[in-house]
Amino acid sequence: MVSPKKSGKKVRTRRTIVSGPSSPSKLEDRDILLKKAAVWLRKKDPITRKLIDSVGPCALKTIGAPYQVLIKSVLGQQLSVKVALTFERRLIALAGTKKIPSPDQILRIPNGELRRIGVSQAKTETVKRIAEAYKSGLISDSKLRKLDDSAAMELLCSLKGVGPWTAEMVLIFALDRWDHFSINDLILRKAVEKHYGILKDDKKEIQEFLKSFSPYRTVLSWYLWADVDGGDGWG
Repeated sequence: MVSPKKSGKKVRTRRTIVSGPSSPSKLEDRDILLKKAAVWLRKKDPITRKLIDSVGPCALKTIGAPYQVLIKSVLGQQLSVKVALTFERRLIALAGTKKIPSPDQILRIPNGELRRIGVSQAKTETVKRIAEAYKSGLISDSKLRKLDDSAAMELLCSLKGVGPWTAEMVLIFALDRWDHFSINDLILRKAVEKHYGILKDDKKEIQEFLKSFSPYRTVLSWYLWADVDGGDGWG
């Protein structure tokens, strides 16, 4: 469902704050590292080279803090980008805030009010569970930033209602980790089938094939997302 923005505009240069085993080094300019990643991927095979050349410079970027992206991802589970953004705006309006409500603000919203704006019972419970976990200190943005990818995934998925896809969106769009392909993202699997000829439902073969694209599977994912829908997604 989720896709990062592709833009013809020059992306503002910034330094990487997060450093992890599959995130860009904070010592190097992030845009330079993205260009290096694209160059590396172009050398993999003619299909990938054609994909990258057709899309253009990679504009992969983070879109918020881990908590914010986690809430956004839960609201967006199994929905189109447009519908997910609608629910996000409704939640913000309901809380009377200008951005994703804080844990305390979410906990003050009655479940019935969340249901009234169209959030399912399961997602309502998950959002409240996330807010409780943050309020209690079980999980925090700073804690997630210090964890390696597997530990961050494990912590996120320990929350009922947060599965691998949701956790991977946090790693990609909040923690800026560059070696993830979300196998449960149907758009990505359709893009793999389109370009590489591997059936979208053959998850095992897709995962095996994509091992050779490590450590830049997130960057490849961005190109696949952008190719399918123009990158018109979160931002």
